[in-house]
Amino acid sequence: MSSPTIAELEHDFMQSVTLNGLRPLAGERTIQALYYILRGRKTNQTLQDVHLFALYPYYRMIPRLLKEDWDKIVAALLQQGLIRLLPAPGEARKPSFGLTEAGETYAAAGREKYRLGFWFQPFAGTEAAEPLDLFWRRLHLLVQTVSHLLANDLSFQPVVQDKQVQQWVKQRLARPEQRERWQEHLADELYRLLEPLPASVQEVVIARFSGAAQSGQTLTQLALHRREAPSYIQLQFRYGLARAMEALRSDSGRFPLLAELAGPSGGRERRLSESAEQTYALLRQGFSVEEIARRRRIKPSTVEDHLAEIALRCPEWDCSRFLPPALAERIVQACEQLGTSRLRVVKDHLGPDVSYLQIRLALARRKGGKTTWQTGIC
Repeated sequence: MSSPTIAELEHDFMQSVTLNGLRPLAGERTIQALYYILRGRKTNQTLQDVHLFALYPYYRMIPRLLKEDWDKIVAALLQQGLIRLLPAPGEARKPSFGLTEAGETYAAAGREKYRLGFWFQPFAGTEAAEPLDLFWRRLHLLVQTVSHLLANDLSFQPVVQDKQVQQWVKQRLARPEQRERWQEHLADELYRLLEPLPASVQEVVIARFSGAAQSGQTLTQLALHRREAPSYIQLQFRYGLARAMEALRSDSGRFPLLAELAGPSGGRERRLSESAEQTYALLRQGFSVEEIARRRRIKPSTVEDHLAEIALRCPEWDCSRFLPPALAERIVQACEQLGTSRLRVVKDHLGPDVSYLQIRLALARRKGGKTTWQTGIC
């Protein structure tokens, strides 16, 4: 019997990931919701879905997933009877979906086969995934540049074309004493950083580096060599980067050079969108939704979107003037009683005295069965 092709391996892995990602969303959202999560969409709805359904490991898991490829995955799942479409609930225009018994079986087998629980461990929030791309581009270009400095070859083509990343690396190597430090100590720090990782992850990370004596391998090249799905290799690579960033942040003293990649200038993305930041500044000054909308010349509904974003991503914000703690508890209890977080369903149950904004804030502050207002934050 012939071995499966790389395309077949990729198909099996992606179906396993998709089914496991869809399970918490079944009956609650459309199938497209997971696509936006896998891509790392930064809209309030996507971020709130990640939070509500604890889908942090899936956020930005495949940022370059093409819509046409996603549609093929969904079509195959439907054709194989692993998922089924459900009628649109209430006034919703788009249908939801459910996993069939065969789909649940496939998902469970995939979780075990691909050790998803293990590879997902570092991702307990969206903040774990957001900096990884920038972290890798800076690290990759640093390694390439220092390698060529050691080889006395400065005529190389930068593996990263991003001008800001190039400038960041140039600043670290601007002075002779800086270049000397990087040339003397980078290899040792990299060894200490990667040594605790599983051997298969070390292999992937090292193989992807480019330098004076090596061209970094692509996911496809590694897949052919390892006989694994490219996206599965990407999952292991992502795990390695996340663990590396954890180490740099928790034990920076061991990595005097590399710790800078994980510090304030090392890739942490802003918590809020630029517009929400402006709203948050006015909010802290005590302005109401209407006043903020008037001052910023935006719609009150846009300000409410910002409030939901702030509640989700800024745990220090006291939202009690919009959402009394007792009402927050009542909303969460209603969601648990109804078995849904659909805003329309919850609103119809609670009645006209409870606003959509209050429901959104309560859900944003709900996490893992616990609510942050119980600790006095909200």
